[in-house]
Amino acid sequence: MNVILLGAGLSKRMGRQKLLLSFGDKNVIETVIENLRGAGLTRICAVLSREVASALASHAGTLEVGINEEPERGQSSSLAIGLEMLPEGEDFCIMLGDLPLARAQDIAALAKRFDGLPPEKSVLAPCRGGVFGHPMFYRSVWRERFRGASGDVGGKKILMRYEPEIERVSAPDSHFKDMDTPEEYEKRLKEA
Repeated sequence: MNVILLGAGLSKRMGRQKLLLSFGDKNVIETVIENLRGAGLTRICAVLSREVASALASHAGTLEVGINEEPERGQSSSLAIGLEMLPEGEDFCIMLGDLPLARAQDIAALAKRFDGLPPEKSVLAPCRGGVFGHPMFYRSVWRERFRGASGDVGGKKILMRYEPEIERVSAPDSHFKDMDTPEEYEKRLKEA
């Protein structure tokens, strides 16, 4: 399974680069990468800012890295880079770089459910109260569908055009708990 790992955000609300904040004996993005690998998702196409990519230099060779030079254009600009990194015709999932509490075994359970997706469905999404969590898993057809995304919510708008194809599944709280502010970061540290 291919992973597009989105990690090029500006971290404006955090006031500093949130993906490089300490999280246990690693930083946030390293924890997310470790959880993905622990789930068996080893082909990771990480779309990062230069700052985050430089900090992950020790992981060179174990990640495919794309640099988003214009992250101010929104998350969809990173998605476009990640889509170009994918092999043609292969399924993929999208993971956010600021979800360090999403555990490997829970990600692996989602991947297994995706493998058993009925043919009329093309997306497996953790969902709670109408809110999507991550990672979300996609059939290869979504590579082309997402090409028109723009801004921070462009992908979601395209996703909702194909709403009947979404298989919504329950998932632990950790799949919905990103961290955008110092207060959320402190909460996630206590929850780890």
